[in-house]
Amino acid sequence: MNANKLVQAIFFPLTETSVLLALIVFWLLTALAGAAGMLGIWLAIIVLPAVFRYQLFLLEAQARGLKPQPPGAEFFNLTHDLWMLFPVVVAVAIGWAAYASYSVGGTAAMLAVLTVAGFVYPAILGVLAITHSPLQSINPVALHRFISECGLSYSIAPVYLVLIAILMPMTRDFASLVRAFIEMFFVFSLHSVIGAVIAPKGIADDVYIPDADVPDDQDVLDDVEKNRISVLGHAYGFISRDNRDGGFQHLFGEIKKDPDPVAAWKWYFDKMLGWEQQRHVLFFAQHYVRDMLAHGERIPALKVIMRCRLIDETFKPFQEDIPAAIQAAESSGNIELAAVLKQG
Repeated sequence: MNANKLVQAIFFPLTETSVLLALIVFWLLTALAGAAGMLGIWLAIIVLPAVFRYQLFLLEAQARGLKPQPPGAEFFNLTHDLWMLFPVVVAVAIGWAAYASYSVGGTAAMLAVLTVAGFVYPAILGVLAITHSPLQSINPVALHRFISECGLSYSIAPVYLVLIAILMPMTRDFASLVRAFIEMFFVFSLHSVIGAVIAPKGIADDVYIPDADVPDDQDVLDDVEKNRISVLGHAYGFISRDNRDGGFQHLFGEIKKDPDPVAAWKWYFDKMLGWEQQRHVLFFAQHYVRDMLAHGERIPALKVIMRCRLIDETFKPFQEDIPAAIQAAESSGNIELAAVLKQG
């Protein structure tokens, strides 16, 4: 990562409108929670998990080169994507380890623990954002691979974390609102930098370390199902906030990584049929049909086309795929569909 891209990543929360809006919202909510006394505790219980969730959302968006959207209502749901709250567990564990080491070995021991933790913490966040797995994020093999893939660029993240730790105490004399804004900016900025470190390496589409224990077939199927549900929910988050390109880009990338891409296409298509806004499934279907035609799956492609025409009788594949679709319809004896597709 060159100096120009690093500066862009650091100040990305201030230069990208959607992220700046999220920063301001969370800043004001946390400031309100801090000033509201006992009532503020309840507000903090709702707001702080949303802050943690959005940081991983921002990190992953940066890593995948997507435009982050403002936080939706799902970020404030206490049971939504619990894996996104794992950094809280990590932070508590680091705090406990620092305290315990100080009790045993004094300041030197505490600094040693914090140094190691500060070096590894960005990798934990990176692996977590990419794999959505808390176990993977503390897997030494996954962390080693992640750091190795990033190369020397990885050092930028822990160094920036140290710089933040040095600068934060300097804000103690600022007005409380100003200090809170700076603190929130640094939180956003750190996650933006970690994502930017990952992006050029393509690790967002590559990091996967299998578990040590070999699961049985049913466990594998359950894990695949859970991952698809998570992927579709994540994509829907983009799409529902008017970022269809970002949502489907994420979805198509995950289909490529799926253990059974053919089944994945069908699974996502079937689930999208239940969405209220069916124009999205029609867009997905065009890509689905293209993939099937490219792999010689003519009959399944025709079935999807006819299913979509029940939703919208004007539905057609992408213009460049229509000749292949017409040929498939004619070869299967579906002359009526072929005739419809031939119409301008």
